[in-house]
Amino acid sequence: MKLTFKPPHVRNTVITNEQGHTLYSTSTSFSFDARVTVVKKHVPNEFNIGKVESSEILAKIQWHTFASSVIEYDGMNLMTSQFIPTKGILGRRRVFQGPDGRSYKWKIGPDECILMLDDMEVARHHPMNHGFKKAGHEAYLEIFSPVEHMVDLVVLTFIYVEKLRRGSQESPGTDRMHAPIEPAN
Repeated sequence: MKLTFKPPHVRNTVITNEQGHTLYSTSTSFSFDARVTVVKKHVPNEFNIGKVESSEILAKIQWHTFASSVIEYDGMNLMTSQFIPTKGILGRRRVFQGPDGRSYKWKIGPDECILMLDDMEVARHHPMNHGFKKAGHEAYLEIFSPVEHMVDLVVLTFIYVEKLRRGSQESPGTDRMHAPIEPAN
């Protein structure tokens, strides 16, 4: 499964599948004291690509600088320090428990994030390529069959870890400059 992010800024983006159907979108409100990303899940209109039948809020991420961020998901408020804690000496890994009771680990690299189950890669982020050295492509998340049963959770945790990865690389306000248009109904 290949999910494309347009634009590639995960806090304000539209996420489509290989057929071009909108499956998720994110939007982030910015205020003096809070940033909240709303992750919506969309049911695509099978007959009209780009249009959606219905939408629901999948999750909200309350971003905090000095305290643990909070993810509202599945009727719970989850502190990220407990739900997807830092692992490793340099803190470049985040681990969470899937609905199957297994531990999944996001490896956060300088250019990409890779989701691992034991020693097996189960999802990989491919950053946008402008096509200088090889064919260009939009940013996308490749999700392999072992985790297709939990795509919502993979997408949600990816949004969180990708924002952390990019956080030190972007100038303030970058996400606001790339706010997407809401998917059409």
